[in-house]
Amino acid sequence: MIEVGNIVTLENGLEYLLLEELEKEGHKYVYAVRVVEDDTPTDEFLIYEAITTGDEEYLKNVSDKALYDELIEDFKDIVSDKVINAELEDDDEDNEVEEA
Repeated sequence: MIEVGNIVTLENGLEYLLLEELEKEGHKYVYAVRVVEDDTPTDEFLIYEAITTGDEEYLKNVSDKALYDELIEDFKDIVSDKVINAELEDDDEDNEVEEA
């Protein structure tokens, strides 16, 4: 199943951990890192288009460089927002502890 947090095995036998997803212009894209033994992440990160045909789901490499570059920026924004929100939540929790 193509869902963030899952590890998928591609037809070539390589495994990827799905880190983040986004939808753009009606297409679903996922940002993934290749994993090796014991689900250890490598330094190989890729973006795939998630395609559903009937009951089948598969990942297709994003080969268009301009689109890939746009998606990289979009994924950076998503991750940046999550980091900022996590920091704000941590600050809110710290303030609640201090007020108690």
